[in-house]
Amino acid sequence: MDPFTLNVTSAEQDFYGDALILLEGAISEFLSCLHMIRRYQAHLGQRDPVASFQARIKRAESMQRKLAQRGLPLTAASALRDVQDAAGVRLICPFQQDIYRTAALLREIPGARVLREKDYIQSPKPNGYRSSHMILSLPLRFLPGQRLIVQERKKCADEITSTDLSLETIRNLIEALR
Repeated sequence: MDPFTLNVTSAEQDFYGDALILLEGAISEFLSCLHMIRRYQAHLGQRDPVASFQARIKRAESMQRKLAQRGLPLTAASALRDVQDAAGVRLICPFQQDIYRTAALLREIPGARVLREKDYIQSPKPNGYRSSHMILSLPLRFLPGQRLIVQERKKCADEITSTDLSLETIRNLIEALR
């Protein structure tokens, strides 16, 4: 199983704010389902259809550029409501048949809804790009203390910012004494 790490910068934290935990949760939920699919395929004695994957939260500047191009407000709310790729997972499958088999298995995830599919394998782009894109909507299983988690995470971020400012002040005082 591939490790699951997200590279989220302060720009994404600032832009997405409290919604960042929802985006991370969506990726985590999807990867949990993917993990079960892969384990079940192994249990059935079938080859794992997924060679590897990459998960990401769309960069804040990229999302803002996309929103601006569409004439939408440059807000996290608009990003989540009007654009469907704030969180994404790229699956790499070794064979073409694995792509279609994996897509079929993803469609069977309980509660999952396919919002859009584009098959660039059957109809490659003019530049030769071949891939299959699937946009899914997954229900998130919320923790009873989700609001508390968001509040505590915000509190930690504020405390870290305060500490950073204090350290910067100390550095400036030391430099002034030199």
